[in-house]
Amino acid sequence: MKIQLISHASVIIECSDARIWTDPWLVSKVFNDSWTMLPSPVFDSSLYDTIDYIWLSHEHPDHFNVPTLRQMPAEFKERVTILFQKKNTAKIFDAMRAWGFRNFRELPNRKIVDLTPQTKLYCFQVGVMDSILGVINEGQRLLNINDAKINEKDCAIIKRDFERTDVILNQFSLAGYNGFVDYEKHLPRYAKDDLDNLLANHRDLGAKVTIPFASYVYFSCSDNKYVNRFANKPQDVYDLLKDEAVILYPGETYEVGKPHDSTEALRHYAEEYSDMDKLAYSEPKRVELSEIEATFQKLAAELHERYPKTLLSFFKPVTAQIPDLQCAIEFSVAARSFKQISNGDEADLIVNSQPLQFAFKVPFGVQTLGVSARFLIRKNFKNWKYHRILFSLNNAELYLRPRYFFRPSNLKYIAERIPGGANQLVGRLARME
Repeated sequence: MKIQLISHASVIIECSDARIWTDPWLVSKVFNDSWTMLPSPVFDSSLYDTIDYIWLSHEHPDHFNVPTLRQMPAEFKERVTILFQKKNTAKIFDAMRAWGFRNFRELPNRKIVDLTPQTKLYCFQVGVMDSILGVINEGQRLLNINDAKINEKDCAIIKRDFERTDVILNQFSLAGYNGFVDYEKHLPRYAKDDLDNLLANHRDLGAKVTIPFASYVYFSCSDNKYVNRFANKPQDVYDLLKDEAVILYPGETYEVGKPHDSTEALRHYAEEYSDMDKLAYSEPKRVELSEIEATFQKLAAELHERYPKTLLSFFKPVTAQIPDLQCAIEFSVAARSFKQISNGDEADLIVNSQPLQFAFKVPFGVQTLGVSARFLIRKNFKNWKYHRILFSLNNAELYLRPRYFFRPSNLKYIAERIPGGANQLVGRLARME
């Protein structure tokens, strides 16, 4: 197998009888215009003629990048096959059909399946959104862990299913923030946790080589640029793993099992990250309070339609200071209320108007708020954590009202996800602290 880095989490995996392009991202900022690729992607249009499959790990826009997918050539869309984890909804395939894609294949959880005569695939679902791809070709085995945070128990399950691993592709740096105000205390620990997790995955899965990726971005808004000071660099991964790390710069290729010199790639990255303050940063746009209120009321109505009132009644109001509007508000999912308050300096959250509006407007908005690191939290973190869980369930279309919950597709999906799912849920809740 050969692995060519295109950008961020996007690689082309070349097997003896198939080429798989993972998580294509070639254009646009993502997460509400909060992340920018660094370095820029390297992709020659002639590669379209060589690619047979596109694998999409999950719905986040740095992996499921709508502008990139929509601009692909029509003839390529008609020929290529889209690979995606089996879910309780067909919304991804339905959207892509509307863009001109014609061929789709679902990958079942924790099963090795034939892709071509010489290539097999394995999918391991993580949480309610993420997935891992395993590729087997001519005796070589690759695991694309991506940014799916897995622990020792997950690795043990994967080893039983997948047996051994030659190469791991894994995230190595910060991909969001829980928002604690004292970030200089928390962010160094989170960055260290990312490296510790990469090393643990490498050892627990018995990999020969780890390729760091899925972190080739910078936080590119004026209200989240503070995160960049604490981000890990490719050099940190190389220092950690030495000869068991392969560092690729966009456009470079690694042939599995062959020696690889990472010197030139490390030099390029050192130059890219030498002065982050000189990079381009955008300013937050202003959204009027009346528009934010209308958007919240629409979201609250949807949540009351999809979740039992007894459950929603446990959610306490959240207060937020909105610096660019010079005001503060309180919103309550349970009461479907939204009002201004006077004590903004004591509010739970600090967030500008546009990211707050975005959090209410789209199903993945609250997740984006954390991934983009465009908010801070002063207090009542447990209440905010419960809200994040609710919004994540809503985005995953795991509705708990009986008429939704007992849909056959929903029950089948939940039953298939039970093995390992509880362990992942506990781990994800712990990472919210």
